[in-house]
Amino acid sequence: MPITQRNHAGQTGILDPKDYKVAWIAPLEIEAKAAIHLLDERHRGRFPVSRGDDYVFQAGAMGGHNIVIATLPAGQEYGTGSAAALAGQVKKFFPNLWFGLLVGVAAGLPNLSRDPIRDIRLGDVLVGLPDGESAGLVPYDLGKETEDGFQPLRLGHSLAMTEPIVRAAIGSIKLEAPYDTEKFLPYYEKIRNCEHATGTFADPGPDNDILYVVCDNGQEEVAKRPRRSESNYQRTRVWYGPIGSGDKLLKNAQKRNELRDKYGIIGLEMEAAGTMNRIPVGVIRGVCDYGDRHKNKDWQPYAAAMAASYARALLDEIPSSDRTADSTKEVCKPCYYIPFTKNPRFTGRTTILSALEDKFFGPDQSQKMALVGLGGVGKTQIALRFAYQIKENRPDFSIFWVPVLSSETAERAYVEIAKKLRLQRSSEDDDVKDLVCQYLSSEKAGKWLFIVDNADDEELILRSAERPGLEEYLPQSDDGIILLTTRSGQVAEGFAQSDMIDIKQMDQEEAATLLKKSLVQKQLLQDETSVIELLTYLSFLPLAITQAAAYLNQTRAPIRTYLGLLRNAEDNDMRVLEREFRDNTRYRGSQNAVGTTWIVSFRQIQKSNQLAVDLLSFISCIEPKAIPQSMLPDAEADDLEWAIGTLCSYSFLVRREESNVFDMHSLVHTATRGWLDKQDRKRQVSNDAIRHLAARFPTKDDAHYDLRREYLPHAMRLLSRNHEDKTVETYQLFKKAGNSFDTDRRFKEVIKCFEEVCRWRQSLHPETDHIRLTSERELATAYLDDRRIKEAIEMFEHVVAVEKETLDEKDHSRLTSEHELARAYLDDGRIKDAIEMIEHVVAVRKETLDEKDHSRLTSEQVLARAYLDDGRTEDAIEMIEHVVAVRKETLDEKDHERLISEHELARAYLDDGRIKDAIEMFEHVVAVEKETLDEKDHSRLISEQVLATAYLDDGRIKDAIEMIEHVVAVRKETLDEKDHERLTSEHELARAYLDDGRIKDAIEMFEHVVAVEKETLDEKDHSRLISEQVLATAYLDDGRIKDAIEMIEHVVAVRKETLDEKDHERLTSEHELARAYLDDRQIKDAIELLEHVVAIEAKMLAEDDPSRQLSVSLLQDCFEELEAAYDDSDIRGIGD
Repeated sequence: MPITQRNHAGQTGILDPKDYKVAWIAPLEIEAKAAIHLLDERHRGRFPVSRGDDYVFQAGAMGGHNIVIATLPAGQEYGTGSAAALAGQVKKFFPNLWFGLLVGVAAGLPNLSRDPIRDIRLGDVLVGLPDGESAGLVPYDLGKETEDGFQPLRLGHSLAMTEPIVRAAIGSIKLEAPYDTEKFLPYYEKIRNCEHATGTFADPGPDNDILYVVCDNGQEEVAKRPRRSESNYQRTRVWYGPIGSGDKLLKNAQKRNELRDKYGIIGLEMEAAGTMNRIPVGVIRGVCDYGDRHKNKDWQPYAAAMAASYARALLDEIPSSDRTADSTKEVCKPCYYIPFTKNPRFTGRTTILSALEDKFFGPDQSQKMALVGLGGVGKTQIALRFAYQIKENRPDFSIFWVPVLSSETAERAYVEIAKKLRLQRSSEDDDVKDLVCQYLSSEKAGKWLFIVDNADDEELILRSAERPGLEEYLPQSDDGIILLTTRSGQVAEGFAQSDMIDIKQMDQEEAATLLKKSLVQKQLLQDETSVIELLTYLSFLPLAITQAAAYLNQTRAPIRTYLGLLRNAEDNDMRVLEREFRDNTRYRGSQNAVGTTWIVSFRQIQKSNQLAVDLLSFISCIEPKAIPQSMLPDAEADDLEWAIGTLCSYSFLVRREESNVFDMHSLVHTATRGWLDKQDRKRQVSNDAIRHLAARFPTKDDAHYDLRREYLPHAMRLLSRNHEDKTVETYQLFKKAGNSFDTDRRFKEVIKCFEEVCRWRQSLHPETDHIRLTSERELATAYLDDRRIKEAIEMFEHVVAVEKETLDEKDHSRLTSEHELARAYLDDGRIKDAIEMIEHVVAVRKETLDEKDHSRLTSEQVLARAYLDDGRTEDAIEMIEHVVAVRKETLDEKDHERLISEHELARAYLDDGRIKDAIEMFEHVVAVEKETLDEKDHSRLISEQVLATAYLDDGRIKDAIEMIEHVVAVRKETLDEKDHERLTSEHELARAYLDDGRIKDAIEMFEHVVAVEKETLDEKDHSRLISEQVLATAYLDDGRIKDAIEMIEHVVAVRKETLDEKDHERLTSEHELARAYLDDRQIKDAIELLEHVVAIEAKMLAEDDPSRQLSVSLLQDCFEELEAAYDDSDIRGIGD
């Protein structure tokens, strides 16, 4: 501290200018504010001033230097003149100045046409460095006008040179490029959230960094520049070179570019030229704009903070010439016992390092801090980097390191520290730990940092009534600070209370940088996809990344090969995770491999809390993420909370915010299974877990049935790994999981579960057994719901055949099977078979069940659907209206069964020509299903498809196309191209395209549908004939008359064989054929066919029926064509 004099009031008073040897010139208020926030210590008091002194200076300590911060008075114009006046008074006022720094903001001058490009961004740091004889500064507007134009003073070279010590310090930081940002970004992190008059020093973000370039035509456009990484180490760059200084504010892009190209400068500012010849400053600037008309002040705080952070790091490179100390204290030479060298691969963690700096040396100083986190997360490496940071930045500090891998390692460390301190025992009975503790607790020890690493064992660290812990031998002094690292939250809290930092895994950028620094074969990083996959799989855990790099360096294998080995480790081969490797920054003999590093912690937990071990074992069998507490093994509430707390304290479990849901690190999950396997406990643990979860998994009758969704992923993980010793409970869990999937309409998963149950029951029971038949029926229903119709029918027919022999015709199980078989026949297009079977079921259920009974209503609904498919629209409407009415009384509007009933009624209205009624009901059904069903759900897609058909029939073609295109897109993803439902939706989309005049699109899709249906359907099939007929219509509209006639003649021929002459579909196809004949000038054939159609429709349809009127109109057109062209020899079909 500088010596101060106190006034008579006892207030801190006068500071002595002779004590200050470094000038930090920050002309703007925001620049000075950033500097003040970075002071290690602010000196309270004032410098003596008298008449003629125009400035008030701020003072403090930074990096062991006493510095003075000089800034312009509020409201004074900035520029070279003002800067010169300020620098002049600084030089006069502080007689012992050694060097100065000019720190603030500037305009950056990118050059994207240069090779290599100079891609300067806002927030980057510019450092003035000499170029030849230049001082790194170009005063471009100091000079004289000559006949050859303006000639800068000394060709733009400044008169003075930056002090060599400053240039040397700059060079020292520059040697670290491209990682030079690691030197100063920790200081930025320290002040990022500090406040100034209008906000903080936070980064405005790269999205607000816009560079405009001037084109050859003089117009501006936004430059296209690749996005930098969000990580600070790639986000910020330092540029070294000449900086231009002038007296005018530049807001002209063209002038900016001229100066850049003429002098090779990297930035422009307004004070250095006035300062340099009075105090040869080092110029450090943060880029706040690009010197064009878009200039504003938004980036000034961030840019000022970046420049100040670099300057602060620069001071660390320059040892103080005379560090002051309290004259009452004995000066002590610092002493170091650090068992590791500095880790050159260390990267990131700036926020944590800044937090440690702030906690130990900030305004609210702590003397104890703890780093707590999962083993392998990097606690030791952070402590090691902090130790070397203190060694470099605070050379008056001694540093000592005690590893507590065991009581023996701690004892050996104390012995080594005693040797370093040259402490001698007075007798053999003296405890060396007590000796070291007493010395460091004394004033003569000076300042020190004491690191206690790997303090994981609570018994070794914390004192108890039975025995003292290592805590008893930790020194205490106002000049000392202690940093402890531990995996145990209980140890951390017991040692440091709330002064602890929870260490998480790295972010993706930090992890990628660590991998890059650790790999020998840098070309492996070119496979960016594999790199991201690997880092994600390793959860960005530093130890796992270091182990992966060691393996890749040793084997020269590609990253994808190592990924494959890791994934194999999930399936029980743990060798790749347990392979040890050499690392000079870790303890010899310790567990370096990620697969074994946590075993120490497992054993510690095993000694103290068996329930925590049981939880850990159970969790190793299920999914490591989203673990609900309600699913965990049973225990007393207090015991369970304590066990959970134990696992959380070791970071094996992490509680999600304000919930009873937990996550486990995936690699810990894998390592736990390996640990159980080594104890030969894995099979027993798995069976216990299945037994517990089979009992705990909720059923539909349980009040907490919604919990099933939280339990399902865990149940399936457990079942997927239970390949041996399948027990009764295994199949109970399969059944419960299958039922849960069925509730959520996830039919593929239902099938996987029910197939397991069915195979099991088939192996135990004869084919007539009721339980076996029930399993087969449930599996067949799942096949049907998943559109595996043929497999469903085969299994249903077997079940029905057996039940007809063994059960009464009124038996509920038999009726259920017959109902399901009828539904399968219906989906398979076997309408007559479906009607025959479902009419029998409905008849029996009408005798035996109430009219509101769910089973009876469901059967009536299926029968109504069958009637509809059979063209018996009135019968269908009568039946389904009754079903809908009952279900509106008894079921919620979102109930799936009620929605199916309303869907079928709407479809019946559509077939009956009641289009508005159909649309109204379909829109309601679709709206509810959008809320309640997945977009790929079969029922929802059918509703959307039929609503689109209704829109089409109502002339709302655009609405129809939008909806049916979505349906077709989803079905292309989910269904085989031969699936009937997919073909139906493609048919409807083609029809919509045809109505919209998109004939080519319609033909392309119809041709695909017809081609598939020719492969899969009989030539007399109703759906195939409809598709062929509409394709013929599309050919006709496209002028392909011959193709149309060939196809529609086939359709008419088949329908003459299969349909009554009064059938609407037959009449429609004959009408279309007549239209084709007319377009082909076969007028006589057209008339003959149309006269037949008109005659039939006259008997069946009202005179104003649209179909009848259309046929009459077309026949009239034929007669007119015949009359107009009777003598035309080209006309075919006219008599002799």
